[in-house]
Amino acid sequence: MTPNMKSASISNIFYPKSLCLAGASTKEKSIGYELLKCIKKYGYTGKVFPVNPNAESVLDYKCFKSIDNITEQIDLAIIVVQKAYVEESIDSLLAKKVKSIILITAGFKETGKEGEELEKKILAKVKSSGARLIGPNCMGVINTLSSTKLNATFVAEEPQIGAVGFLSQSGAIGAAVLNSLRETDIRFAHFISVGNKADLNENDFLHFWQNDDNIKTLTFYLESFINGEEFIEPFIKGEITKPAIILKSGRTASGMKAASSHTGALGSSDKVVNSVLKQFGIIRAETINELFNYSKGLENFPFPKGNKVCVVTNSGGPAILTVDSLAKAGLELSELSAETKSKVREIIHVEGSAENPIDLLPGGNFESFPAVIKTVLEDDNVDSIISIFIEPVMVSVDPIVEAVNAIDSDKPIYQIIMPLPEFWSRYKGEKPIFRNPEDPAKIISNILFYSISQKKDRSKSIELLKLKDSKEIISTNVFLSQEESLELANQYSIPAVKSLSIPFAELNTSEIDFYPVVIKGISSDVIHKSELDAVKLNIKNKEELLNAANLIEKNFSSKNYKVDSYLIQSFLKPKHEILIGGFRDPSFGPMIMFGSGGKYVEVFDDTSLKSAYLSEDDIDDMINSTKMGKILKGVRGEAPADIKKLKEIIFSSAKMLVENKNIIEFDFNPMIYTEEGDFSVVDIRIKLSENK
Repeated sequence: MTPNMKSASISNIFYPKSLCLAGASTKEKSIGYELLKCIKKYGYTGKVFPVNPNAESVLDYKCFKSIDNITEQIDLAIIVVQKAYVEESIDSLLAKKVKSIILITAGFKETGKEGEELEKKILAKVKSSGARLIGPNCMGVINTLSSTKLNATFVAEEPQIGAVGFLSQSGAIGAAVLNSLRETDIRFAHFISVGNKADLNENDFLHFWQNDDNIKTLTFYLESFINGEEFIEPFIKGEITKPAIILKSGRTASGMKAASSHTGALGSSDKVVNSVLKQFGIIRAETINELFNYSKGLENFPFPKGNKVCVVTNSGGPAILTVDSLAKAGLELSELSAETKSKVREIIHVEGSAENPIDLLPGGNFESFPAVIKTVLEDDNVDSIISIFIEPVMVSVDPIVEAVNAIDSDKPIYQIIMPLPEFWSRYKGEKPIFRNPEDPAKIISNILFYSISQKKDRSKSIELLKLKDSKEIISTNVFLSQEESLELANQYSIPAVKSLSIPFAELNTSEIDFYPVVIKGISSDVIHKSELDAVKLNIKNKEELLNAANLIEKNFSSKNYKVDSYLIQSFLKPKHEILIGGFRDPSFGPMIMFGSGGKYVEVFDDTSLKSAYLSEDDIDDMINSTKMGKILKGVRGEAPADIKKLKEIIFSSAKMLVENKNIIEFDFNPMIYTEEGDFSVVDIRIKLSENK
């Protein structure tokens, strides 16, 4: 299917000029009745073809005995029939060349093997006909825009027009959001519930909404990514220019199972999600409230130019909570100029405070609040304003809200209102108002994050993306031998210590010409050599070498392991031990890690994790965000390491992983930074996917 055909199929889901409801019912409280009732009540502008073999009409719509009886074009088909009749309905729709289908009926792969097989069978038919499917096990679609006015769900709320595209994997979460619309003032242009994601999924809607001028912000509730690597690719290429916000559940999943390396052990699934979203400028929400607060902030307020905030309040307690939240979000309280403070003192009560946060006391009213805010807006050291009003008996909330909303400014003004409950039922203002003192800080922080992310140079990331899966390493081993590993490292200009691999039986007769050395016992059955005391350092001659080998052999034998060979390496005096590692995440693909190395790497947990599609900024961030990176840049008078060289090694390591499609995991641990100022990998472990 071409991109244009795919786009047309999705367009018919949101903008159908006609729809068929297979499974329309005359029985109140049934899905087939309530869904049709919602369509009618919301004022759908297109034609409706309900299908019910036992009814002449439903809710004043003429009913059709079967899908075959419909003679007009069907843009969108919605199926709510029992599972036993789904395949028959699909067949009839495909025979009529219907290209867009929403399957609301449940009982498919979410119920077990039998349901999964039926889902696969139906999907195969849909795809072979060039149609697209939403669901199964979903709750429908909404388009609030006046040209369509479609509420094809079974939730009776009537959403107000907005500019948000909202996708929910969970029908229950979608219903909860819709049920809370009056309370939360959430507004969107499009809502879609995708259920099992048998066909259309978040990747499809990401592209569609990017190209739909009615959508300003892309929001998603997801329990899983169908293909995370495909999801982030358009962000890497700069094809997604609209803000994207994701609420991802399942944070405590067991995560990575393949812990055959330190990197694998440290790369849990939620760490991957968190790091990847942050890397590519995708905002992650922690709650439903945050998801829509962020979208409200992005859509309705000017973007702040910096991180300095002024708080204007009539109450000390909420102001303190706000200030705490600013610090937590990495924002700063503005240092107001002397001129600003002087002007503020002329407006506020004598016992109020002109310092930031500015306190108007409970008597602050519809005259003093906007007057103070307008004064503060003129201060160049203020990028955003948070206005907090706690409703006292003597001051009405409505005039203050209206007065502050009326201020025209290129700086954002966020209102926190904590009024009597009835205020929320009557407020219908154009601008959102927030309920919690902590809300604006998170919004400002995420808008700044998004703004900065949009300016990043992704040329190196695109360079790596073009190399994706272009090579395959040929080896008979799942774990590359030391010789193979060293050869691969050399191909990518990754510096490695001078090494010599000697079979177990040949150590006595082998000559070493580069003492002092390190000797390591090697076995395909042993992952971490330190656990068997299989590494001996600073060996100065042949006698010491043989003695060390004898000790290693005894340590192996005590645990019923056999030494396959010995790895002899130049002994380096380590100043710092570094980890560079990588693995392939099942969803997001190649991931790269940098940080403190050595045998205590999991204990220290001083690592930074990124998608291997690294930009220059990403590599800088990896180094700057770890203690090891800060140390290497120079602390307490120490000379800095060659950071340019370190960045080259990290990039080359990422390139190695991206380019070779059968590398599933690797560890350079440790990579030694020596007293002489050199980087050198002394322990390499590279795991390949098993040949099938």
